[in-house]
Amino acid sequence: MARESRLAEFACQFQCELFLFSPIPTDDGVELFHAVSHHKFPRALPLAVITSVDEAEYWCKNRVKEWHSGECFVWTCRRLGEEKTIGQVTLLPQSGGLALAYWVNPKSWGQGLATHMCQSLISHLGQSGYKGQIKAGVHDWNLRSESVLCKLGFTQKSVSDSPDTKTFTLFVNSLE
Repeated sequence: MARESRLAEFACQFQCELFLFSPIPTDDGVELFHAVSHHKFPRALPLAVITSVDEAEYWCKNRVKEWHSGECFVWTCRRLGEEKTIGQVTLLPQSGGLALAYWVNPKSWGQGLATHMCQSLISHLGQSGYKGQIKAGVHDWNLRSESVLCKLGFTQKSVSDSPDTKTFTLFVNSLE
């Protein structure tokens, strides 16, 4: 089965006991900007280059386009029954599997939300029939993200894909 058609099987809205996941809307830009402009958001992360609501909305608009073309899948995560975005989870199709990325608003850090969001996405992948590798990278200094990946069952590769980062992998077995 082609990669795009396989991804289309799980590229949709879903929920778990705490969260509703839906394809990224353009109007997520305001919440994204508030998160990346928070004083605790690490300046070394790629999203930290966003310096205005307009830039954040443009970033979201590009992710919507990439969703439709099958290049990238970003789900907005909200608590069930609430409108406010608490973060996003992203899957990027790559040769040999998928890459995982995520962010959580710093106001919600320390509550286990990143772990729960990512675990819910991984479970959804397995339930949707995905079988394959997921890769994630973290900067050497990002111990919180490293901890999230370890809690999810990712294992660190002995050789990283780039300097100053650690690469982790997880194999997902289809639960179909």
